Parts: sequence; C-alpha cells; structure tokens
Amino acid sequence: MNYGLESGITRFKNRRDRLVKVVTAYKEWLEHHTESEPEQLLRLYDLTENLKRDRLMVAFVAEFSRGKTELINALFFSDFKQRLLPSDAGRTTMCPTEIYYDADTEPYIRLLPIETRFRDDSINALKRLPVEWSTIKLDVSDPNAMVTAMRKLAETKIVFKVEARALGLWDENDPNLGYMVKDQDRVEIPAWRYAMINYPHPLLESGLAILDTPGLNAMGAEPELTISAIPNAHALLFLLATDTGVTQSDFEIWNKWVSKHASQHYAVLNKIDMLWDDLKTNEEIGRTIQRQIESTATQLNISASSVMAISAQKALVGKIRGDQDLLKRSGIQALEVMLAREIIPSREKIMRESVTREVGPLLNEARETAHNRIQAARQNLLDLQALSGKNQQIVGQMREKMLYDKQVYDETTRNFNVTRKVVAQQGWELLARLDDDRMDKIIEESMMAINDSWTTAGLIKGMHLLIRRMGAEFDFAHQQCGGIKQLLNSSYQRFHEIHGLERMDPPTLDLSRYRARLDELMVSTQEFCSDPLNIMLEKRFMVKKFYIALVTQARILFQQVRIESETWLRLTLDPIVVRITEHKAQLEHRLENLNKVHANLNSIQERSAVVSRDMVKIKSQGDQIEAIAKEFSLLTGVAFRTLNSESGTAPASD
Repeated sequence: MNYGLESGITRFKNRRDRLVKVVTAYKEWLEHHTESEPEQLLRLYDLTENLKRDRLMVAFVAEFSRGKTELINALFFSDFKQRLLPSDAGRTTMCPTEIYYDADTEPYIRLLPIETRFRDDSINALKRLPVEWSTIKLDVSDPNAMVTAMRKLAETKIVFKVEARALGLWDENDPNLGYMVKDQDRVEIPAWRYAMINYPHPLLESGLAILDTPGLNAMGAEPELTISAIPNAHALLFLLATDTGVTQSDFEIWNKWVSKHASQHYAVLNKIDMLWDDLKTNEEIGRTIQRQIESTATQLNISASSVMAISAQKALVGKIRGDQDLLKRSGIQALEVMLAREIIPSREKIMRESVTREVGPLLNEARETAHNRIQAARQNLLDLQALSGKNQQIVGQMREKMLYDKQVYDETTRNFNVTRKVVAQQGWELLARLDDDRMDKIIEESMMAINDSWTTAGLIKGMHLLIRRMGAEFDFAHQQCGGIKQLLNSSYQRFHEIHGLERMDPPTLDLSRYRARLDELMVSTQEFCSDPLNIMLEKRFMVKKFYIALVTQARILFQQVRIESETWLRLTLDPIVVRITEHKAQLEHRLENLNKVHANLNSIQERSAVVSRDMVKIKSQGDQIEAIAKEFSLLTGVAFRTLNSESGTAPASD
C-alpha cells in the first residue's frame, strides 16, 4: 500500500476522531456546568455519532472493459494477494457496488434482486429494508470463500425479452442494447440491481467508501445513480482505455454524468502497458503516453494534471509480488498521491465546515458565558470588599438600588419572553411548512400534473411544479427566518441599551446551496427529456424511474432544509436566551450577597471567602472551555475572539 494514500486517509480519520473528542468534551462541559436543554445535548450526541460514521465516498465510473474494477483491486485490496472483486473479461461486476465498513455488523455482501425494478421503490428506500436483500456472510479468513462470494457480483440471468422490457432493461429500438441478445426471444440481464459490501479493510475502517458503477447502458437504467449517487460523491475517477482513447460512449458518459458532477473529478487512462514496446526506449514510450494524456485533456476540456496514466493490472501484480520496479512503472503511485493530496483534504474541509456551522457559535457562547461568570464573580468580590466599614444604612441603600436594577431587568425579560413566544410560534410555522406531510402534498400535486402521462413532456411539467413549489417553501423559510432575526435583534437591543449586555449578531439563514441543487435537478430533467433517444422512444418505464429518482433526491433536499432551519433557529435563539438567563443569575447572586451582608455586617469576610472559593471553580470551568475551544480552533481554523485574560484573576480578599 502506498504510504501517501494510506497515511492520508489515516490523517483524515485522526482529524475526524479528534473532532468527535472535542465535541464530546464540549457536551460534557455543558452537562456539568450549565442547565442545558436535553434537546441540545441530544443534538451534540447525534453530531458525534454522525461524525463517527462519516465516509469519504470515491466513485469509479467507466464504460465496460476499461479496467475499473481491476483498479479498485489494485488501489485498495492488493493485501488480499489476489483479485478480491471479479474483473476478468466477461466476469466483472454487473451492478453498482458500494464498498464500506460498518463496525456494528459482521462482514457481508447484500444483493438487491433485479426484480425490485418492477416496484416504484428507490434504491435509497430499499437500503432501509434488509429483508429485500439477499445477504451472504463473508468469511474474511478464507480467501477461497471470499472469491466465491464476490463472484456473485458478476452474475447475470437470461430472460425473455418481454420480462426484460417490463423491467425497463430492453428496447428493440435502442441500438445500444444489441450486446444483450442471446437468441430471438431472450436477452441477458444482470441478476442484481445493486450490491453493498461490508468489508473490514483498514482504509475502509478509516472512513473510505467506494462506489463501483457499471457502464453506459446500466447507468442509464438506474437514474438514481446519476441524479444522487454520483453528484453526492466526494470525488470521481473516470476510467478510459489508453489504446482506444476517448470513445463516443466514453464521451457520452463524461458529458452526461461526470463533468457536471462531483466537486473533484479526474480522468484515468488505464492499460498503458499496451504501449510498452521492447523496441522503444522508455523516453519514447513516455512521450507517447504524454501525448495521450494531453489529447485526453483536450477532448474532455480539463487540465493535463487532472489526467493520470496507469496500468491497473500491472499495479496489482506489482503489489502482490512486491515488485517495486513494476509498481513504479504502472503509474499507480502517482494516482495514490493525488488521492491523498487533493481528494482527502477536500472532504476534510467539508467536514470541518459542517461542524463549525453546528458547534462554533454555541462553543463561542459557552466561552462568553464562562468569561461573564468570572467577571461577575470579580464584581461580587469587589462589591463585598467595598462594603467593608460601611454602615447598615449605606448597605441598605445599595441593596435597594440592586433590587431596583433587578426589577427593571425582570421587566425587560418579561417583555423578551413575549417576543420569545412569538418567535416560537413563527418557528413552529416555519418547520410545519418543511415537514414530511408538506413534501408528500407537493409530490402528490406534481404527480397530478403528470396525470399518469409518463412522457418526457409530462415529466417536465411535473418537475416544474415540484421545483416551483419547493422553491416557494425555501423562500418562505428564508423570509420567515429574516423576520425572526429582526424581531430578536429589536428585542435584545433593549438589554444592550438599558442593561449593558454586549451586542449580538445572530447568523443569517443561507439556503443558496439547496436552491442551486434544485436548479441542478431541473437541468438534469431537461437534459433527460432533450436526449434524442428518450424523445424518440418515449420510454414510459424509464421516465417513471427517472421521476422517482428525482423525487427521492428532492425529498432529501427538503429534509436537509428543515434540518438547516432547525439548526438556524437554535443558533439564533439559544445564545440570546443563555446570555439573558446568565445575566439574571448574576444579578440574583449579587443581590443575595447584599441581603446577607445587610442582615449581618460581620459576614462580609465570610461571604468574600465563599466568593473567592467559587471563583476558583469558575476559573477552572473557564480554563476547561478555553482548552476545548483551542483544540476546536486548531481542527477547524475558527478564530475565536480573545477574551480579557485579566478577568480570570481574583483580587486578594482581606
């Protein structure tokens, strides 16, 4: 295993594990030192669990016979000392295959029967129904049993054309399907629709996941791949054969499904060993390969640095045999370095940004809370020391003023609580507009617009309505959140003006990336409907499958916007409530000290000693949250505001 790739994924896992640790430490700090709502603690727990399951998805896309599965074997499974995934000619994987590691279950292969295409269920929905899958337990200690189990991925079945047509896998008028014909009445189709492999490999355990996709025709048969799986992959490797270059079908896959999707995509020219010629020098062979790289880059309209030239087969042989010269000549090491240097850091950045949005503002508010507690304790101590030598009348006057200040603050708080109820009502209305029932209604209206006319024209009509209605709900969410922010700002302004609380600037809800994804779904629809083959054949079955895939992705978007809105409401309201509640507690504590001193002037020294002891505890709490914030800042790059350090030092008591 090349250390660049292995160490890169290990670093990704370590950084992810450190993020889990720091968020857990923050959660525990809240539990021990604040009166946090159970919902907030539960959300932080869910966040850490999601981080633990976070995966770096790399999708491999190619037409048949480009050596895609062989490359996966070479990159990730050479330690098996033979081909783990079937990649012989005519015996390669026949269905989309997802490979990952799940520590909660034993190793397995799950295979989704091709017959599930008769139903309207999406693959994503069927993943939550294990009973629908054929499951094979993997004995990772038995190489022969492993190879036998993996051969299931290459299984096909011969069916009558009428059945294949009903499954949406056969059309006499489609010139691209001739390879399927076995005789006059029958065709060969994949036995499985989708495969999931849970395999305990070190890189998979570190969070890597692999999506092995089939060729052009199979890609078109499963719109969910092109609408959801490929666009959501963190990186995409597109394989070509060095000897053929960019063929028409390669170019079609690239234009339709690769170039417009995935944040990072690379072309991989495989089978460079076919250019190895004993009658040519290494320099001549190198120039030939470089010309192929430059030609491929020009055809695909990408930079030459995004095109890698390799021999997957020689790389696998070199790794199994420990032949370093062959391994170097295969070009696989340069590809592994690229994966480690570009793809992994990109995924790590997305992870950091997600955690920062969720935790950063709350962690900063916790720092402010600890800081304010220290400031309040210092002020308490100064107040008590100032009372030394005063008579009861003066203490009483100070007590009356503090009582008045608290009454004014309580009145401001009561007014804020009225605003808070209004905000809660508006927040409820907002989330009600983004719940599953609302989405079901939008989908139902979209279906009515199609009116059971599963043509490209009907599809466009239905999707226009679906996206327009979803966009309207997104706009409502944005406007509602803007109104809530303005309401809270106006209400909190009184605390700032009357009571001296620091200004706060709640975040703005940004749904632009979700609107952009909606636009992408509409573009995908228009491209599907403008495809001459789809217009000519009007494949009713495929139009419906395409619509189901679109709706599945739209529903996920809708749920993401609801989660984003819930998070925004929490990040906007919670810090303000904490700030107001904390200030009230500080006033009550100062008033309590004055009450006790007023009742007994001789208790000043005793009260000062109590406050000094409390300050030690408060300072310790502040140090803990600062250490957590420092680690969080190192991992995410967030720069927290520097707090006045001298506030953490208590003045000496008499």
